Amino acid sequence: MRRTILATLVTVFSASTFASTFQHQTDANFGWLDINGAELQQWNLAHQFYLAPVNLNGKAPFAEAGFLSRIASVNGTYSYTDIDLGATSQSSSNWSIGGEYKDISHNFYASAQLLELNGSKDRAILASAGLFISSDWLVKLDARNIRPDSVGSYTEYGISTKKLMALDNGNFINIEASFMDVRGDNDSEYSVAADYYFGRNIALGLAYDWTSDDVVNANSDSITVRGSWYLQPNIALRAAVSFDYLGSGEEQYQLGASYRF
Repeated sequence: MRRTILATLVTVFSASTFASTFQHQTDANFGWLDINGAELQQWNLAHQFYLAPVNLNGKAPFAEAGFLSRIASVNGTYSYTDIDLGATSQSSSNWSIGGEYKDISHNFYASAQLLELNGSKDRAILASAGLFISSDWLVKLDARNIRPDSVGSYTEYGISTKKLMALDNGNFINIEASFMDVRGDNDSEYSVAADYYFGRNIALGLAYDWTSDDVVNANSDSITVRGSWYLQPNIALRAAVSFDYLGSGEEQYQLGASYRF
């Protein structure tokens, strides 16, 4: 029995080593945070299916294969959150479904995501439409419709961009930025991030998220240090730590893994 299991694992591992395409990606993540005497833990499982095989050949980072492929996809996510208050505990869960539309034959981009909180009528719909300025540069307009439980809905609007730059030394830099105008609040949400890819496998990045009414002077902010390592083109490990998460003054930690097939 042990030999059978070992042989199966070796076969799968060896096959994945030489795989040059994938259509599925499964992500598992775990995060935790201690805040105001409470311990918060969250588990997240996500799956993305591409409508055509994504090629892993070339020189670009493995993590960016889905972005560069310009292949449409659908996805689903389930999250479970547990809050330990010491004497008592609370838990909640939510799910989302969505998809991205893009094609190598044109530069148009569109995406939509529906999020539902289990046991509640809370709902959010995220939608984006944009253009690929070049094969590795996307600019899009974003909308976020929120419907709190038993309360009328409202919509917020923003803009975001993502650019992958190839360097002369064979490495890459990924740059992302976003802005969201928060309805009913003087503050708006801002985010900038950069990841440095050491070749195709390893990345180290830094993200800065803040809220402000004038861009410069942040009323609350958070800095995240993050990294990823593709052990193989289809197997990855991730880790991140956010300092002063959501203005709490505490650190949030995250670990994750991805598998493609």
